[in-house]
Amino acid sequence: MFKKLYQKSAAHDLPPYDPGTHYLEVSRSKYFRELVILRHHVKMASDCYWSKMQNAYNVDLFMLTPSVSSPMGPGSDSEGIEIKFGNLRTHLVDSSQFGFEPLLMNDIEKVYCYLPSMRGENPDKRHLNQFFHCEAEIKGTLKDLKPQVEGYVKYLAKTLLSQKPILKLISTDLNVTVQKLKNILRVRNFSEIEFDEAIRLLQKNGFNCHINTTSHGKDISSHGELELMKILKTETPVWINGYDRDRVAFYQKPCADNPNKVINSDLIFPPILDCSFGGEIAGAGQRQDNADEILESIRRQGILSEPYEWYINLRRQKNYSTTSGFGLGIERFLAWSLNRDDIKDLIVYPRLKNIITYP
Repeated sequence: MFKKLYQKSAAHDLPPYDPGTHYLEVSRSKYFRELVILRHHVKMASDCYWSKMQNAYNVDLFMLTPSVSSPMGPGSDSEGIEIKFGNLRTHLVDSSQFGFEPLLMNDIEKVYCYLPSMRGENPDKRHLNQFFHCEAEIKGTLKDLKPQVEGYVKYLAKTLLSQKPILKLISTDLNVTVQKLKNILRVRNFSEIEFDEAIRLLQKNGFNCHINTTSHGKDISSHGELELMKILKTETPVWINGYDRDRVAFYQKPCADNPNKVINSDLIFPPILDCSFGGEIAGAGQRQDNADEILESIRRQGILSEPYEWYINLRRQKNYSTTSGFGLGIERFLAWSLNRDDIKDLIVYPRLKNIITYP
C-alpha cells in the first residue's frame, strides 16, 4: 500500500521510493548525485542573495521551542511536533520567525536562514514532515518586503538556468523548465490579486468546491489555487493579498480599513504541465504590532495564549518596531521548477510520519 501511494517515476534515473532501501539508492543513483549538486547551488544562491545583495545576517537558530507558529489559524493544515525533552514537553521548530523578531529589536535590520522545519501533519505530495525553508525577517512593512522576495525568486530562477546539464538529468522536461524559469525573469513584477476577488473568480467559474468556508472565514484549497491560475491564464507567479483574519496565523497584522482582513500575501505558482507541481510556494506577512490586537486574534481563534506571552510582551517594549517576514519552501520551488508533482522527490532523505527511514 505504501509503495503504491508513494511511487516515483522510473524516468530520469529516479528510483521508486522504498523507505527500507532508500539509503542504498542515495548511495548509487545518478539522480540523487545530481540533486545534491543542484541543492548545493540553491543554498549558495540563497546565501548570496540575502547576505550580499540584501545585507541580511544569517542566523543559526534553535531546533526546539515551546512556541511553535503552528497552529497557524483555524484554516491551517500545519501541525506542530511535540517531543519530550527531559522533564519538559516542547516542540520541534516549524519556523524560524519567532527567533528572528527579537533580534530585529537589537539594532539589526534584516536576518535570514536556510534551515529545516518540522511539522506533524500527514505527509502527501505537498507536505513533508521535515522540509527546508528559506526565511527572512526585516524591519518594515509587507510592501517593503515583497520586492525582496520577488528578487529572491528571480535569483533562484537565474541560478537554476545556469545549471542546465543538471536540469537535463532531473527535470521531467528540460524545455518546459527552461521556459518557465525564463518567464519569471521576463516580468518586472509579479501580478497581484485580492483574496476576495480570487474567491469571486472561483465561484464565478464553478469552483465553489475548492473554497473552504467556516464560521472563521474562507480559504482556498490547493486545488483551488491551481484552478485560479488557469482562470488567470498566467505563466508567472501571482500574489494573493489580504486573507481572512481568523483563517491565518494570529500574528498577522489586521488591515486598518478592515479588521477582518490581514496584511499578508501568498505567492502562488502556476503549474505548466497538468501533472506538475503548483500552488503556494512562498508566504509573507506583516506582523501584529499591538499586544492587545494579538490577544484579540488569539481569542478569536481559540488558541491558548500562555506559550506566546513572551511574544506578546515584545510589543510592549520601547524598542519594538514593525517587522515583516516570509518563507519559501525549497522542495516546493524545486518541484515546480523541474515539473515534478511530489516534493518528496526533491529532498535527499524524506522524513514521513510513521514511516521508519534509514539513516
